[in-house]
Amino acid sequence: MENKVKVLIGVLAVLFVCLVTWVVRTTPDKPPPSDYVEPPSYMEYENNTLTEEKDGVKIWEITSDKIRVDSNTHRAEFSNIKGKFFQEDGKVLELTAIQGYYDQDTHNVHVEGDVVMTDGDGGKLETVNLDWLSNEEMLIATEDVRIAKDDMRAFADRAESMNGFQKFLLKGNARVLKGVKDDTTENPKPNEGNNNPQ
Repeated sequence: MENKVKVLIGVLAVLFVCLVTWVVRTTPDKPPPSDYVEPPSYMEYENNTLTEEKDGVKIWEITSDKIRVDSNTHRAEFSNIKGKFFQEDGKVLELTAIQGYYDQDTHNVHVEGDVVMTDGDGGKLETVNLDWLSNEEMLIATEDVRIAKDDMRAFADRAESMNGFQKFLLKGNARVLKGVKDDTTENPKPNEGNNNPQ
């Protein structure tokens, strides 16, 4: 009986070795590692318009030749900008600029490059940079700021307005000329013309 048990154990051991060998030989080879391709974090839109509303009222809209939205930074970049800022009194400020961006987290807008804003009543603002700060509801123009309205011309390094550029706070080399009849007046030196900084 002991011989039969030994033979049975031997047969089982041989079968086990055969089974392990079969499993090892029939297991498919590990596939070669594939190169992981990071999906793009941005999307591009042609000729699209972004708008911002507050309490159901449109605050601004920006149309651009190309809008590129980065899903990681929540930032939308614009090129060849045409925009509108809507005022409570019904006036619309028209905006053009070369490029800019919108931050989806702060709702702030920055535009730059040949920035021109007009108010439809002959008022005109020209600057290098213009920012809309959403929380403060403030427009800030910086660098080579020039403002024209009727017979008034103003120049400054910075201009701030919380009422659609109807009134300005001028900062840095601020000068105001009154009685100007044309748009050919350049930014004067501090001692030229009718200087009346405000």
